Amino acid sequence: MAMCCAFLRDIFHEPIYLVGTDVNIPKSPFNINVRTPFNPASVLCQGPGLMMGTVGKVSLFEVDCRAAGNAPLNINVEDDDQNLIPVKVVETQPHCYDVSFVPQSSVPHFVNVLWNDFNIRGSPFKINVLARPEKDINLGGEGKIRVYYSTTTSSEQIRHNCRFLQSLLERKKVHLRPDFEPWIPIDIGMDREERNKIFEKAECRKTPMLFIDDQYVGGYDEVLELDEVGEMDRLLSYCTLKYRNLQTVEEARKADELARRAEQRDSL
Repeated sequence: MAMCCAFLRDIFHEPIYLVGTDVNIPKSPFNINVRTPFNPASVLCQGPGLMMGTVGKVSLFEVDCRAAGNAPLNINVEDDDQNLIPVKVVETQPHCYDVSFVPQSSVPHFVNVLWNDFNIRGSPFKINVLARPEKDINLGGEGKIRVYYSTTTSSEQIRHNCRFLQSLLERKKVHLRPDFEPWIPIDIGMDREERNKIFEKAECRKTPMLFIDDQYVGGYDEVLELDEVGEMDRLLSYCTLKYRNLQTVEEARKADELARRAEQRDSL
């Protein structure tokens, strides 16, 4: 009788051949299913810091590794010029982390999230970083959800985007919320100075424009992209969006907790 030992690593299906005098024994080869002790595809990342950033402001996101097995987590951020950006990682509960970094230049940044030295799904994440505005433009939209649109456009694409953005927001019952304002025409009943302030704050002139809590979120394409990765619901809670104006993860978590308490009071 002979004993055969096989050591398998980082594979999922491995045929094992047992031979004697170069002849397979009955039922050989034996197919063995092998599970690795870690699974990078099960690591979840979410947060505004994986979508966009602003020079000099904290970018935040969360990493959830609870379903990914046991392995080391490694996160690094570099800009388009391959400069490494300092990263702060705080474990908030076992295998769950808050991650923050501060972009230093208005060039694309790349976030690499590695689980046991393997990129997780979507990594590296490309982050568009905006230049920090010289002044903070206040449109009076704090605590409100606003959409600016054009009533006189001849573009069928813009009209299409307006219809579909309206449909998306209605599916989320946004139009029934007390903090939602009726759509605001940007080309009727608005003076040029006010219109230019909106364009300057959004850093674009493309309509429709969605603002939440006086912060520009994007047009239809950006909103659709955010919704596909599950970020729109978080943005509509205000908490995540307000993180952009905070300087530490601790401040962000406190803001999140205060918002949750307010929602609980409102539901009573």
